[in-house]
Amino acid sequence: MKKAIQLLIAVIAFNALFLSTGCKKDKKNAPNNPKGTYSFSNSEYTGIARVGNHYYPRPLSLRFGAKDSVIAWSHLTLTKWRRGDVPGKITKVEEDAQGQTQVTVLFDLPGDEQFNSPQVYTISADKSKITGGSSPIIAMVDMKLFPKDAPSIVGNWGQPDHPEWFPDVNSTTFYTQGLTSYFSGGDPLYSVHDDGVIFKLNYKQDGSRILFSGANPIDPEIYVIPYYGVLSADGNTLYVDPYEFTAARITTSLSTFEWYGPKGVTPWLLRK
Repeated sequence: MKKAIQLLIAVIAFNALFLSTGCKKDKKNAPNNPKGTYSFSNSEYTGIARVGNHYYPRPLSLRFGAKDSVIAWSHLTLTKWRRGDVPGKITKVEEDAQGQTQVTVLFDLPGDEQFNSPQVYTISADKSKITGGSSPIIAMVDMKLFPKDAPSIVGNWGQPDHPEWFPDVNSTTFYTQGLTSYFSGGDPLYSVHDDGVIFKLNYKQDGSRILFSGANPIDPEIYVIPYYGVLSADGNTLYVDPYEFTAARITTSLSTFEWYGPKGVTPWLLRK
């Protein structure tokens, strides 16, 4: 009888150990993030992802709230265009044996319910990156943890080795006053209405998220094209995408020649 009891205790202990090494709920109120529901609460991941029906990965900022809210910021095109915030809700969180966190998110896509399957993302054990998801909603390509103290966009940005790429935005300067100026063919772009006055447009920065414009000087006017961008985690790369495709000078899936940059690649600018 004594041996039987000892054997039963051993079996129970083994089962408990086995279950503890499988999936379990994410630790709430984790020491590194005490104000949030989950260990990844109040965090942000930035980079590029397959967002909607598009011909290259788009810039994406994914922000987790304090509880179950999620906001994906990009340009999601299915049967409708969604510029900016795409709200979602966490429906399930589990941690695996390797310390990775599986997060299931259901995005709110009214009118596109036929596409709206739950997205399962994996946050690495050290919380440095997020992967997963499925097309055509949001499938991660290269997404990393963005710092709490967001780097400023202020400075000069471009493609120094490829001045012919992405000419709407290549060689753009962001100023502290919320204004941008542009270079075209190596020269500053001047206003067509005021001689000697540098042409400037407004921009807005919200952490990693940048709303700005591209400029296309076609005599006698300068055409303004709405763009958005997302800063990389290290703050040295700005992934960009136009909101207006018919006017933007980028290479598309229908381009015969790569006049404005490589096909299938997200346009990007480097901090100079």
